[in-house]
Amino acid sequence: MAPSSPIHTGIEAYHLQTLGSLPSIVRGRALIIVVAILLCPTASAHEAKDYTVLLRSDGTSPAEIPAGILVTTDRIFFMMVDDGENKSQQILVDVDGDGDFSGTDDLHSPILTSSCALDSEGNKSDPECAVTYTLEMGPSNGLLPGTVSFMIQHMNGTYVSDNLSFTAHFSEDNHIEDGTLIQPTEEEADSSPTEAYARVGLAIGAVSVLLFGIVLMRQGGD
Repeated sequence: MAPSSPIHTGIEAYHLQTLGSLPSIVRGRALIIVVAILLCPTASAHEAKDYTVLLRSDGTSPAEIPAGILVTTDRIFFMMVDDGENKSQQILVDVDGDGDFSGTDDLHSPILTSSCALDSEGNKSDPECAVTYTLEMGPSNGLLPGTVSFMIQHMNGTYVSDNLSFTAHFSEDNHIEDGTLIQPTEEEADSSPTEAYARVGLAIGAVSVLLFGIVLMRQGGD
């Protein structure tokens, strides 16, 4: 019994006949377009991340967030860990950058404490009690790329005992893969095999298209 032919043979033959009937200059331009699409830079969406900042009795940890760490849509996750008696803290954000933390566009966190009392069902006794505060860096909160200034108010009961400064820098998300093969570090190689496979696939695809185009152009010349 003769071996069965792949079900896509007819389709391939149809495409070969169709492309082969085109003028060579058209086939050449089409080939260039296809290769350009395969090799052009590809942009991938940035996955937002949380950056934790601890609010301690002696300040924040870390003391600041320097450039090169956060990009647009990343979030700062503030957590109150000062468990001193009657101690609380509040975060003020200078959104418009005018040095005044009480402007109409500025933001502030709820008053944060190190813990919240719970009722018998495990729910917070005071719905307004908060231990953490999350701030997204970006237009959703009126923040533009650059350095954002914060004021951390330390309170003993209702009395503001200290005001400490904190800064965080974030930049635009320009996460673009330029198609250039870069030798990864051992850690990067272990953590991103999918990206490596994608690059290999693009290279194989480009070579295949080139070979296919050469065959077509030779057939057209014959």
